[in-house]
Amino acid sequence: MTGAFENTIFDDPILNVIHLLNSIAQENPQAISLASGRPDDQQCDPALIDKGLAHYKHHVAGTEQSLATLLCQYGKTSGIINETIATYLQVDEGITVSNPESIVVCLGFQEACTLTLLSIFEGGGVLLVPDPVFSGITGIAKLLGIKIVPVPMAAFLDPIALRKIVEALESRGEKIKALYAVPDFSNPTADSLSYHARTAMLALAREKDFFILEDTAYRYFRYEGAAIASMKSIDSSRVFLLGSFAKSIFPGLRMGYVVAPQGPGVMSFNTRLCKAKSLITVNTPALCQAVVAGVLIENDYSLKGLNRPRVLSYTNKRNHMLECLEREFPLKAGVQGSVSWNHPTGGFFINVQLPFVFGEAEMRECAQQFKVIVFPTTLFSLTNEAANQVRLSFSNATASDVTQAISRFRAYVESRRQ
Repeated sequence: MTGAFENTIFDDPILNVIHLLNSIAQENPQAISLASGRPDDQQCDPALIDKGLAHYKHHVAGTEQSLATLLCQYGKTSGIINETIATYLQVDEGITVSNPESIVVCLGFQEACTLTLLSIFEGGGVLLVPDPVFSGITGIAKLLGIKIVPVPMAAFLDPIALRKIVEALESRGEKIKALYAVPDFSNPTADSLSYHARTAMLALAREKDFFILEDTAYRYFRYEGAAIASMKSIDSSRVFLLGSFAKSIFPGLRMGYVVAPQGPGVMSFNTRLCKAKSLITVNTPALCQAVVAGVLIENDYSLKGLNRPRVLSYTNKRNHMLECLEREFPLKAGVQGSVSWNHPTGGFFINVQLPFVFGEAEMRECAQQFKVIVFPTTLFSLTNEAANQVRLSFSNATASDVTQAISRFRAYVESRRQ
């Protein structure tokens, strides 16, 4: 019987990224991990649960709604806090949601992404993704049998290069239905789209008739420079906004949402999204929705104040990791085989360029022999585009752990140079 299940899609490396990370951490309990992109434990405040629920109860008490029905019964498929999220998006992002029913409240980003892909890709089509890219989107697309076309990150960030790729696909008869983008501080490379690149991408989507899936997971965590308008706020008619409260409140809530495209003559996707959701999860847990709504109401429908201390903490963490890299890997102009890295202006990651290939085998060797876990960027790639890069996460590591981990990583790199 087992033979029928050999060599299935579940053996695809993209579907095993999270499992691989967890297994290596379990196998090497003494190793310091710079591989996980989870938020800082110190910034996850469980007091928000009781406070949020209390504020939501108080809010409902002023209406004719039944708290027992809202919190204890099966709820609306699309959610019970849609109007609250709509107000929040207006306050924090300048996004006008003309009809709150175009919002579907989901169990985190993964469900929002799944529902959106199911709604768009009936009957085939191509999904464009930057490469490398977070495996959540590519893993779901593979499970759904959607054709994925990876775009090298340098081309993805360049409007002229991206247009050439789109036109080349069209000339071969391919129908692009959607493009996935993390405009602010992408995972794993922390790259961002400029304002010009965002408007050019939206114009291309209108011209070629495809949708943009905008993932805003790291949008609050900018450490330098002025914020750039979200793509949804620039042109709602072409954008599915895939939002999550995992980083901006905390992951344990498993709370996210999708806001479908809006505008004159735009097809309504609400029915499709809700039909898909009703079969997958029925509805999103009301208690978790209530906590989020209460936190938003308490904070005047904004999460900027709540995240200000977190931004300061993550800025310090990023700066410390950069300082450790500079100390352990002093840059020498013109020297071949040197180690280099980017200077992210936000997000949770620093991407490091090595003078040798670094994949799963090297990750295991580094963890076992040098007691530090770093994540190969190439595991997020569909093209082996980043074969000599590693992603370092500073979000959930202490300063002392980072100091020690970068020193251990230097020892590993030196062992490879010998």
